[in-house]
Order: sequence, then structure tokens, then C-alpha cells
Amino acid sequence: MHRAMAALGAVIAPKAHAQGSAATAAAPANPKLAGAWEGNYTTDGPSGIMTLTVTKGPSAWKVANSLSGDAPAPGEPKDVTADGDKIIWTQVFGEYDVKFTGTLSSDGVKVTGTLEASQGGAVVAGGSFTLSRKP
Repeated sequence: MHRAMAALGAVIAPKAHAQGSAATAAAPANPKLAGAWEGNYTTDGPSGIMTLTVTKGPSAWKVANSLSGDAPAPGEPKDVTADGDKIIWTQVFGEYDVKFTGTLSSDGVKVTGTLEASQGGAVVAGGSFTLSRKP
């Protein structure tokens, strides 16, 4: 289980590096992010089917996410941010904090992205996912 989650955390690399000293405003979220999505996720540990539901509430975006395979049971998604064509959230899986970053395709039919697992503040594993809109 530890190796599987370590592999999960090593697959995704965060891109949260500061780009200069000026802060940039978030772009309005693309409403096409909302919907039900399903597809494959791959890490050097667990791999399988990922199911994602994205909704826009009155004041915030929300996600429901699950991973099949050997991944530990998920915690509740938190820190959800929708920025233009991107959706970002964190979620606890076992003892790992996992950051997901997905990007909507230009035609609005796929979300592709990365996941990055951290433990004690250090990135230990990562992965990627490709999801298609469910009918």
C-alpha cells in the first residue's frame, strides 16, 4: 500500500511556482468544466479508472472524485479552484495529500491532467489522467 501511494504521489508535478512578483488574477472559469467525467489514471503505483464530477455552486466550484485500483479510500476534496480551463483540488488518500490539476480540452470533451502525492510536505509520487465527458 505504501509503495502504491508513493507511486501515486510521484507522478504529478505541481506548477505552483511564482512567476515574478506581480500576482495574476484568476480567469473566469469555463462553464464547460461542469459535468461528469470518467477515464484512466496512471501512476507508477496504482492505476485504474478515475471518476470525477464537477459542479458550480452558488459561490464555489465543487468536485467529487474517486480512483479505482489499489488507491486508498479518498477523503473529501478541498481547496477547489477553477481558473479558465483549469480545475485544481487537493484530496487526502490514506496518509498522502494529493493535488490534482486538470485542463479542459479546447473542444470541451476531455479533461487531462496530473496528480501529485505529498507526504510531510515532500512530493513522493505522481501520475496523470485523461477523462472523457460522460453522456
